[in-house]
Amino acid sequence: MNEKQFVSKIREQINEDSLTTSCGDEGCKVDMTDIPRSRVIIHVENEFDFRKMTKEKRCDRLLFFINTEKRIVAVPIELKSGKASESDVVEKLENSLKFASDILKSEYCPILFHKRGIKWSSQSNLKRQLIVQFQGKKLQVLIGKCGQKKNLAQLLRSAGYFST
Repeated sequence: MNEKQFVSKIREQINEDSLTTSCGDEGCKVDMTDIPRSRVIIHVENEFDFRKMTKEKRCDRLLFFINTEKRIVAVPIELKSGKASESDVVEKLENSLKFASDILKSEYCPILFHKRGIKWSSQSNLKRQLIVQFQGKKLQVLIGKCGQKKNLAQLLRSAGYFST
């Protein structure tokens, strides 16, 4: 699938009012520097409301992009300007991963950006990793801080989703 087909395939499935150019919001800045230009960003809350999926928790943004190896990557992004609740973040990301898989077969990379840390459900969680269950697999949630330079690109690069 070429870049034009990729963008068209996603855009034809999404309400035009749910498309955006930024992954940041709600007092949490996400730096888009170095993110591939072949991308589509969905304001997930708007899209779920448009589809009348109002009872489901959902993340804030869903980024689709084509990486340097020409693989399609779906990145559900949860934004927290305050402290993030572990269970709330997991539920939102899992629901948004299901939504992403309905739109386009991709690789999946869930992300949380926060300003003031994570409220862990268990004090004994020494590893301090967020894990979501999706399609029978456990996916580690990449965690970054709001407002840092190149925060999105650094997380995606660290996970091997692109190298430039």
